[in-house]
Amino acid sequence: MSFTDFADIAANKNQEIVIEHVATGTTVSFPAFITDYTDSYQVDWAEEQIFGRNDPIKPYQSTSRKIQVSFDVLSPSFEHAKDNLNKFQTLAKMLYPMYSAPLDGSGGSVGRTVKAPPLLRIRFVNMIQSASGQGSLLGCIDGIEFNPEQDAGYFVERTGEIFPKLFKLNFNFTPQHESPLGWDAETKEFLTTTFPYSAGPSTAAIVSNGGQNDRLNAATNDRLLD
Repeated sequence: MSFTDFADIAANKNQEIVIEHVATGTTVSFPAFITDYTDSYQVDWAEEQIFGRNDPIKPYQSTSRKIQVSFDVLSPSFEHAKDNLNKFQTLAKMLYPMYSAPLDGSGGSVGRTVKAPPLLRIRFVNMIQSASGQGSLLGCIDGIEFNPEQDAGYFVERTGEIFPKLFKLNFNFTPQHESPLGWDAETKEFLTTTFPYSAGPSTAAIVSNGGQNDRLNAATNDRLLD
């Protein structure tokens, strides 16, 4: 019996979520069966109340970003199920830091100190990418939810070990942008033009030759002003 290889199809169409552990260079990828995606931006302002002024002064502090992603990992065969669970096992390990060698040389935990935090790089086509649009997005994951789908069932090894046919992953990702984000005071242009999705203006949308687009725009304006 032949099975559809979702991983190959996703790789050929560049429809993969690729996650890299910065400290070690370890990488895992999953076919991007996205079930939920949210990209939220938070602008933080300080607040100072001045005597005799009704409204508080609001000095700008920072702009932060958080990405929430949920996706399904499907396994059409026993071999795929084992491979996918192994990938998640690697991803779970990526949430832990890198430690120095133990002081006593035993391989245990005596005297170990944190050498590198569990920073990650993530890439999903143009929706999760570096601000420059040329690579993955650096950041940190708050945590991951691993949820095997009970209705789909499991493949069962002779030893009794089980491997889910379908599991759902969900995580929150806080980017740490490596490019300057903001507007140039002289040119009035944004410093990183490809941020965040490399979505430039459509040529068709900005070209006007007095044709159908102009007539449609005029008709829309008439309806709005009626």
